[in-house]
Amino acid sequence: MLLIAAGCSSGGGDDPPEPPGGTGGPEVDAGPEVQPDGSGGATCVEFALPEGVDCAAPLDGVLPKDLRCTGLYGDFDRRELACGVLEYKPALELWSDGAEKRRFVQIPEGQRVNAKDPDAFVYPDGTQFWKEFRVKGADGALRLAETRLLRKTPDGWLYTSYVWSEDERQAIQMQNDFGVPDLHGTGHTVPTRDQCKECHSGRADFVLGWDALMLGPGAEGVTRDKLVELGLVEDASQLALTIPGNDVERRALGYMHANCGVSCHNDLPDAPARDTGLYLRLEANELGSVMMTDAARTGLNKRPQDNAKYEGLTNPDPENWYDIRPGDPARSLLVARQELRGFEGQMPRIATKQVDDAGVQAVVQWIQGMTQEAGYPAPAP
Repeated sequence: MLLIAAGCSSGGGDDPPEPPGGTGGPEVDAGPEVQPDGSGGATCVEFALPEGVDCAAPLDGVLPKDLRCTGLYGDFDRRELACGVLEYKPALELWSDGAEKRRFVQIPEGQRVNAKDPDAFVYPDGTQFWKEFRVKGADGALRLAETRLLRKTPDGWLYTSYVWSEDERQAIQMQNDFGVPDLHGTGHTVPTRDQCKECHSGRADFVLGWDALMLGPGAEGVTRDKLVELGLVEDASQLALTIPGNDVERRALGYMHANCGVSCHNDLPDAPARDTGLYLRLEANELGSVMMTDAARTGLNKRPQDNAKYEGLTNPDPENWYDIRPGDPARSLLVARQELRGFEGQMPRIATKQVDDAGVQAVVQWIQGMTQEAGYPAPAP
């Protein structure tokens, strides 16, 4: 059974943010390094339920109403992480309209993540992930927007979003299913409950931002090597995975893995884009070469399925399109969807209003380099 609280969450993270400016909020620790004791710093503050704070769940949820009560901070006012909470930044990241993010994880003491299947980690009950968003306000300064929480229980995953007050001194759980389309006038969207479930159901154990590739070279904080060093992972024999190809190919494949494959475009039964037949997740047993990956096998010279959407495209004729046409990004539906906004066919599908120009360029350069001399098939008619 999957238990659902208001809001949503996902794993992963970005660079530590600047302290808030002009909001009256407290200065924030830039982010501790992971220490061998797993504390996240030379010293840490044990979490205790705060006095004078309502830690009950709202009527429409099961997680605490106030972020202070979740165990993220040992000292909330100073934003000092609680003992056992670790910060990390994955090597491959999901586009979030340029928001700056910090991400944190807590594995219960004495428990370990099961990594026997490097494509599908299994987390012990009590595991918690948090993701903090900072976005630009009307004055151009970064400000706290929301912190998402994902918690595993014996009955399933609980998830919610805590919305920060304008003075950044309090974060209260969103208390309905409707999300927040324009938080504090910043343009940032807090997703709805259904939108969160839509994305996370594409992962076997619900967490999107953690796997052997995302925690590999380029990751910071809790990397796959650090997991082993801290004794937080069980069966690490298959974690040393590498994305195949040259720099252009690795960049494109990694981008599609994080932004398309782990959440939607894979063959898991509940993956939202399973019925498209275009799979973009990097699987451990398919990393021997670029042509072995799902992206190449299911995308190159393949016509989109009948359920493909063309509204908003310059050329809506289905005969014009292939999922990926070697050498021809202009007729590759994958690129057209990346560049689309405001229509159902846009990719990523939810929680983004801005095109990720760097992501588009990564995929375009890959497709442009698909020559027969490089081992790719000739473009279909």
